[in-house]
Amino acid sequence: MTAPHPPDADADDDANRKLIWASVYRTLLQHAHPDARFNHDYMSFTPDFRNSATAISRLTTLPCYKSAATILITPDNSLEHLRCRALKDGKKVLVATYRLRRGFVLLHPGRIAETKYEIAACLDGMEKPGIGRSVSLAQMRDEGLRVDLCVTGGLVFNAQGVTIWEGHNLFEIQYAMLSDLGVLHHKTPVVAVAHDCQVVDEAALGVEKVTVSPTRKGEVQCDFVVTPDKLYEIEGAVEPTQGVDFDAIDPEGVENIPPLQELRGIRMMEGIMRKEGFVSEKEEKADEALNEEEQMGVGIVEKLMQGYRA
Repeated sequence: MTAPHPPDADADDDANRKLIWASVYRTLLQHAHPDARFNHDYMSFTPDFRNSATAISRLTTLPCYKSAATILITPDNSLEHLRCRALKDGKKVLVATYRLRRGFVLLHPGRIAETKYEIAACLDGMEKPGIGRSVSLAQMRDEGLRVDLCVTGGLVFNAQGVTIWEGHNLFEIQYAMLSDLGVLHHKTPVVAVAHDCQVVDEAALGVEKVTVSPTRKGEVQCDFVVTPDKLYEIEGAVEPTQGVDFDAIDPEGVENIPPLQELRGIRMMEGIMRKEGFVSEKEEKADEALNEEEQMGVGIVEKLMQGYRA
């Protein structure tokens, strides 16, 4: 039996992670490229870094990359080159918009002129007319989209593939939502791309090793961590098998992330469809049978779908 989790364990773990990030930040400043808007505010973006192209080249040799038809690539500066390379390699690329405020964009190499792949790989370009297509969660599910590989940036990892400091890209929320709808499977490989200074040895820093915490729901352990100088392969990486736990999410966070609102609406709709007697011949009476929460679910989905069609 697992020992009871001490009530202050999460606080100790957070303090440990902050100490590690503070140490990495000082070194990362020497290798990272500043952002045009955010300079070195890494809480607002994940930076590109020197020799990131070498790390990307190393990643493209992995069998899981070669076999992937569709790749979820987080909207990090460090992965712009990968997004372009994937399009050139004939792969569809799914990218979240900044902080998921406008949902997801699907880049289809067969529907984008080759001369515009570099524009499509750029966050400021992927939403331009004729480039990417905004897709809702419902559209991904209904169209049978399947993510074969996930690639994420981040600020600090360890050699065991644990994300110590994620940054702004909300990868774990993306993973949970897509897993929830069956767009990706919990065994879908996850690869992190980082500079060598961003992969830490906790013992060398004199702090306790960071592991996947049983109290941190939805934490995703990477199967690979790729740097310009090294490839870390993690055996038996732990990835969550359940989707989004709305009880554990700050309601304000849901309000700020439209796809989470959509997912909540989809769940409510599915609950309605499971209700006994809700069949096609009774559709005219169905609306009368909906309670307030169910009506809200219908409204959420309808509002979001109108936004995506606009």
